[in-house]
Amino acid sequence: MRVFVALELPQKAKDNLERSSRQFAEFADGGNFVPKENLHLTLHFLGSVEPSDLIYVQSAMDSVKDLPAPSLAVMQFAMQRTGDIVWAKIRQSAELTELHDRLGERLEANGFEVEHRAYRPHVTLIRKKSFTLPFSEVTKNVQVFNMPFDATKLTLFESVFEGKSVCYRPLYTVELKVADE
Repeated sequence: MRVFVALELPQKAKDNLERSSRQFAEFADGGNFVPKENLHLTLHFLGSVEPSDLIYVQSAMDSVKDLPAPSLAVMQFAMQRTGDIVWAKIRQSAELTELHDRLGERLEANGFEVEHRAYRPHVTLIRKKSFTLPFSEVTKNVQVFNMPFDATKLTLFESVFEGKSVCYRPLYTVELKVADE
């Protein structure tokens, strides 16, 4: 199974990102737009994992459930260095960094490989993009809806391919506490 651990986005955040995606679509002449139900913030992509090893991922997730839910906000829209993916850059915070790092440490202690490069939080909106104008011009016409939101659901997802599309099936979720609770 292909799996990853991510923060689920609240419905309002998904609605706002979908609104921005629709604005991008006005200038697109190609690309695969991520469906609203697939929007998420990946913390760790694990790749192919045996079903019998999922318990170790769940254990790592359980070990961080005492951490506060990070408050997130969209900062801007950008392209991946390769230039074919558009994403919403998410504001880095101490809570998000701590969650990412501690979860990575636990996953690694449980035998999983994790990336050790700088974490750049983002939500992918479009893959294999193609626009009628330069990206810098397109972004002038796309509104950033950046109302902060708490990401309280840490979820283990499986990538399931259905024909030409992919959907993300939740396998296990841990609820994080909002700092004020």
